[in-house]
Amino acid sequence: MTWQIALGVLLVINIGSVILSKLASDALPEKSKGIFWLYLFSACIVVLWFGFSGKEFGVGVAVFLMIIAIGFINGFGNYCMWKAFGESLSKSVLFFPLMEVCAIGLAVFFLGEFQLWNQQLLLGAILCFAAIWIFRFTCSRSAKKGKASKIWLFSILGMVIVGGLTTFLVQVCSFTIPKGTFLMGWYIGSFLSTPVLLKLEKANPFQKISKKTVLLCLVTAVAIVGALGALYWTYQLGGPASSVLPIKGLAITIIPVIIGWLILKERRLSKTEWLGFVVGLIGAILILLR
Repeated sequence: MTWQIALGVLLVINIGSVILSKLASDALPEKSKGIFWLYLFSACIVVLWFGFSGKEFGVGVAVFLMIIAIGFINGFGNYCMWKAFGESLSKSVLFFPLMEVCAIGLAVFFLGEFQLWNQQLLLGAILCFAAIWIFRFTCSRSAKKGKASKIWLFSILGMVIVGGLTTFLVQVCSFTIPKGTFLMGWYIGSFLSTPVLLKLEKANPFQKISKKTVLLCLVTAVAIVGALGALYWTYQLGGPASSVLPIKGLAITIIPVIIGWLILKERRLSKTEWLGFVVGLIGAILILLR
């Protein structure tokens, strides 16, 4: 098995997980409820899979607790993503590449990989942040829209910062930690973040939620577990981050934007919003093709 095949599997599953996350987000005004069910199912899936696979644990308690801590942080990043998706899928996925910028910045700072940083990457990041500001400006004409705009803005920033951190840590951990052990710790940690999120929204995950929505969260859980597993698998098969991340980034940015426009009818935009998309797409492409 080659890393290119694993990457192909990753792209299909990853795009599916993004679309499913959008559908689940739209079904739940209180995003913490969806995050609770998502990570409850995800944790159960990986624990059962690990238990029946007969694989060795492979790490000490301290390392496993570190993985749980990473997963705990990831829970907040995914919550921010769902909040952003609630406003717009196409506007939100446009800034996925900024997570790569954060991950690269961490690689430069902690691993000394200075060759990953260049002027094109910096210009792309500047254009993406400019596009975020343009989108925020277009939604601030009334008090109600202004509040929604601020929520979207902070959700995007949270998604980018946490996503960049966890992307970096997944790559580092893939060098030494067995896939099953990592996935189990990651999703247990992510689930442990949900009580905090539920308290934040004062929500009860067992109230006012349909069986159909719970089933949607289950399918989404299968997809996100599969996506992270495929990413980890791709790295373990020798996939270089310099190739994997740009291809993955292009796929989960451009295709969901098109789906948002054509299927979810998010293409009814003002001239200023179109400007935001043009600036953001140029920035995203500069980052991903660095």
